[in-house]
Formats: sequence, structure tokens, C-alpha cells
Amino acid sequence: MDDGSSPIPRMLVFELSELNPKMREDPHAILDAQRAKAPVERDGFIPALCVTAYAVAKDLLNDQSISRNFDYSSPDNPVINAVKQLNAAVEEEFGKHDSMLVLDDPDHARVRGIIAKAFLARAATAKPMIQRVVDEALAALGGRTEFDVVENYACQVPIRVLGAILGCPDESLNDLRRWTEAGQRAFDPTKSQETADAAIEGRRGILRYFQAQMAARRAKREDDLVSDLLTAQENGAEISDGEILHNLFALLVAGHLTTADLIGNTVMLLLTHPDARKAIEQNPPLIASAVDEALRYEPPITTTARFPNKGGELGGCPYHSGDALTVSVPGANRDPAAFEQPHKFDITRRPNPHLSFGAGSHMCVGAPLARMEGQIAVSKLLTTFPKIRRADEGAVEWRAVAGVRGLTHLRVRTD
Repeated sequence: MDDGSSPIPRMLVFELSELNPKMREDPHAILDAQRAKAPVERDGFIPALCVTAYAVAKDLLNDQSISRNFDYSSPDNPVINAVKQLNAAVEEEFGKHDSMLVLDDPDHARVRGIIAKAFLARAATAKPMIQRVVDEALAALGGRTEFDVVENYACQVPIRVLGAILGCPDESLNDLRRWTEAGQRAFDPTKSQETADAAIEGRRGILRYFQAQMAARRAKREDDLVSDLLTAQENGAEISDGEILHNLFALLVAGHLTTADLIGNTVMLLLTHPDARKAIEQNPPLIASAVDEALRYEPPITTTARFPNKGGELGGCPYHSGDALTVSVPGANRDPAAFEQPHKFDITRRPNPHLSFGAGSHMCVGAPLARMEGQIAVSKLLTTFPKIRRADEGAVEWRAVAGVRGLTHLRVRTD
């Protein structure tokens, strides 16, 4: 007979995810309570630990002895199994997923070094192109007194910036965006078969597209990243065709929707924090720290994980081989032990060592480009429409996608 002394098991991985409506509405009411009670706690149903404390999260992400590779995850984890099934559905045609996102050293260091050198060289000279893309997106909004910042602006800029870097002509961008959005629900084990099929077809569409791009660039080089990587390979860089293909896929998927959410979230925060907006108007260079504070305050990616190949202990909580050691990025980013007044949106915050781009050897390679896009897109939107304001002053609506913090829409008026 249950005398009530045993704690009721909690499905923390879901309770602390965007699939929980309460997390979408007010995540920090839940995360603060969780951090205070148990900064590291074992999920009651899934072989996983949930981390909400900054120091523990940072140490975990910096620990290169713990794997990033899904292959080490427990077969009893339905969240990771959903991604494994997606990968398996396309492996026969495209080979094993070999992007730097899931590799460990020494392969990770080898592949990331080659990809990062080429990508960051492109990003370093991208500012004029980003300004042009933003100007064209704003020109398309000319004369409108009301529009959706998310759909009509934030989602338009990153896909066109990545298209320019990757050598994707404008006529291919709608398909690439559609395929990317379909694949975003891969981590949701509750998805319907129709959604799962769309995610698989989205992945196939992107991979087939970049296969064709690689074949075309082999025949004739162009001024784009695909050509850069093939030239590096030709000149002796140790990277396979499969590794190039899957990293092109990863750069598109990781760089499109996350940056769109960064732009949308930053605009929303500035429209709801008039003092911060006024400070940027008076001192435009503050946009750089404002974007970083938006990343801390409302991170586009809310979850990251590592997979140990042996047992151990994390923050005083034991774990087993194959457990998903899962970090709540919003929880870590608002830990009062790491950030003074963590729930204050402070665009002058320095230092601001948030974990929104990860940490350690797997820190996001696209971070400099995302920051630049966010700064240019948000500052130009505010100066182009100085009277911009929310059209609906009600609560904002967040997408019900696990691991993602992004708005469904943000209606604004400009008159």
C-alpha cells in the first residue's frame, strides 16, 4: 500500500520542454522552482538527467570526455530514438549523418576545423550582403502599416543570407525553408505519422539539393561555400563527400530557424521594454549587447544534451551509461548564481556569458554570423519604422516545438 512517502515520478524532459503549455507561457516559474529544489534531477520515466544550474551546465558542455553522439544514447530514450529513426530513414541513400554537431574528437576537431575555416571566412565578409538582404526585406514591407515580424521579416532574412553563402539561388529558398521547417519537429516523439513523414521528406529534399549542388560545383566552381569546401578537399583537406554533404545540411538547418527566432525574439523584447529601445535609439551601438541579452533572456535553442559511455555523477546526481545529460539553456541563463538580477532584461549587461550558443568544443560555429544578422536586422527595422509597435498587446504565443523558443507570430503596426 502506498503511504504517500514515495515521490511521484516526474517526466521532467517533457515537463521542462515547450510541449508543456505552462512552460511556453511562463517557463521561469517552473525553472526557478526546479533549480531551487534540484539543480540536477533524474527524469522519472526517461533515462535522462535535467540540469538547470549554470555552473553544472557549463562544466558538462566543456567536458570533452562525454559524447555529443546520439549513438551513445540509451535505446530506451524515445526523444533520441525519434531522431535516430529520422536519420536511419535516409542513411541508405545518403550515408551516416556525419556533421560536426554529432561527432567527437578526433573526427570532430578534424571536420570542424575545415568547415569553420571556410564558413568563418565567408561570414567575415558578409556584412554588406546582410545589409543588402535586410534592405530588400524592408523594401518589400514598404507602404504597409501592419505586418507580421516573424513571417514577413525575421524568417526572410536568415534563409536569404545562408542562400547567398551556400550558393543557393533565390528560386530554391522556398523549398529549403519548407524542408527545414518540416524537420524541426524531429525531436517530438508525440508527432503524428504525417509529421514524421514530412520531416523525412524534408531531410531528403535538403540532402538531394546539396548533392546536386556539389556535383554542379565539381563541374564548375562558383563564389560560394560549397565550392570552398570542394576546393579544400581537392587541396588535401581530410574531409569526405559525406561529411561535406551532412555539414552543408547542418549549417542550413542550424542557421536558418534559430536566427529567425533570434530576430523575432529580440524585436519582441525591445517592443515590450521601451527603456531598452530608447537607449538603442540614443546610442545605436548598444544593439550588439542588446542582441546578446536577448539571446540570454529568450534563447532560440532551449535544450542541448551529452551522452556518457560510462556511469558517473553530475552535480551530485548519479548517471548511467547512455543517459541523456540534458541542459535547460533558459534555466542556466537565468541562474541567479551566475547572473545578477537574472530576470531583468538588461541590454548593458557585461559580461554576459550565456550558454545560448553552447560552450566548449561544440560552441556554435555560426555564432558570429547570427549575431551580425540579428544586429543588422533589428537595428534597421527600428530605424525604418520608428513608430513600430505591437498590434496586439495580449500575451505573445510561442511555438509548441520541443527545444525551441520562438514566436508563432508578432503582429506590428508602423503608423
